[in-house]
Amino acid sequence: MALFIRHKEPGPLKPTANPYPSRFQMWRHSLSVTFILILICGLIFRFYKPFYDPIQQSIFEGTIWLQGEIVQPFQEVQALLEDTYTFMYLKEEYNRLKTENEKLKRQVQILSPLYHENVVLRQSLHIPPFEAYGHRTARILSSPYDGLHHFFLIDGGSKDGLEKDQAVISLEGVVGRLEKVGKYIARVVLLNDSNSRIPVMTATSSQKAILAGDGSFFPMLVYIGEVRKIQKGEQVVTSGLGGIFPPGLPVGIVEDISNGKIRVRPYASFQKMEWVHVLRLSSQEFQHEVRTALEEE
Repeated sequence: MALFIRHKEPGPLKPTANPYPSRFQMWRHSLSVTFILILICGLIFRFYKPFYDPIQQSIFEGTIWLQGEIVQPFQEVQALLEDTYTFMYLKEEYNRLKTENEKLKRQVQILSPLYHENVVLRQSLHIPPFEAYGHRTARILSSPYDGLHHFFLIDGGSKDGLEKDQAVISLEGVVGRLEKVGKYIARVVLLNDSNSRIPVMTATSSQKAILAGDGSFFPMLVYIGEVRKIQKGEQVVTSGLGGIFPPGLPVGIVEDISNGKIRVRPYASFQKMEWVHVLRLSSQEFQHEVRTALEEE
């Protein structure tokens, strides 16, 4: 019989399955099953038209209604602000037009005697009125630019009574002159073209000059009598010399005076122009009348 019995150390415990799963495991299992069911239902609704179309239409209509309910207050506030701004703008515009109307009335009162005097002097000097020459309205066909020359092609030619070197104007002012005239199409050389030369004069300082184009947007004044008398912002009009442009037609304003160069900003906006007016004033007839008048003297 053994006196001593050897004690055995207990071995490690083996993990056994938990018969009672935790709440987290149950929640994860339920979430997985729910996700799979939602995916299956979504696929069924997506590919089965009788279910998918009504649901899509309902969701779309609900979204539109919700968007309208949310955006409508902002739209009403914006419309109210726009109406308020329009009312304030109309009030300012009314005051401005009222002031301008009073100013024009005073100018009419001043110009009425001058107009009558001008008519009497024209009759005394036997000067034909400007309207006697008439004009022809022509549509601009194209405005090509070859890198050097600025010109228009207009719908009109010799069949319409157009001739070379006739003046071309717009409602804003002088545009240029006819350089070439075909039977159906004519070419207009613009003020800023390098071949353009127009006799002009300044309205305030009464300085006669030649408006010469150089290809830039602002032609220059050359051959000026007294440069120092010309001021920035002064109006430039045609002088009537040369027999192409009648006197007094608006050309532009003095834009810049620097380094001995005087730049003029034309009134006519060449980029936005669609129609022009060709004056039926023949330079040959004008020169003939000048020679006749000199011979009579």
